[in-house]
Amino acid sequence: AVVSTQSTGNIPYEFNQADFTATVQFVQNHLDDMDPKKGVSWSTVCYMIGEVQYGGRVTDDFDKILLNTKAKVWFRDAMFGKSFCFYKGYVIPECNTLEQYQAYIETLPLSDTPEVFGLHPNADVSYQSKVAREALETILNVQPKDSGGGSGETRESVVYRQADEMLQKLPPDFVPHEVKAR
Repeated sequence: AVVSTQSTGNIPYEFNQADFTATVQFVQNHLDDMDPKKGVSWSTVCYMIGEVQYGGRVTDDFDKILLNTKAKVWFRDAMFGKSFCFYKGYVIPECNTLEQYQAYIETLPLSDTPEVFGLHPNADVSYQSKVAREALETILNVQPKDSGGGSGETRESVVYRQADEMLQKLPPDFVPHEVKAR
């Protein structure tokens, strides 16, 4: 999963799942190794996230400042306070069991707005345009290239046939209440 974020200078940075995984692993290791009497070293966490894990990909100085500022605002003791929220409705829940966390997660929207990530609402328009363009390019790429006038398949029939083949490979539909029952 590639997450692309636009910067102040319109430089796209391709943050990916490996960046996220490495960051989660660092935070986990940091928490496992910390002295409970001293608490979390937020300056270390912010440095590693803002300068190393994600900051290593950032080339613009103003983008680096923005990234480090967001890290300092979000990663601190105050994030565990009752009034802290990442965005309207996005708080760190106070749960004691896995079931409570799952119930909280199910209350979250299925699709997040760009504002949740600190982006302008138009970022969604750009994203949706990119997805549509890529889908159309894929459709064009799977169409036959030669236009010989024989009795071969039409472009449309090739696309329909390949789409049907892909649909047959899919697993059965996901039924939430049946999965919960397992």
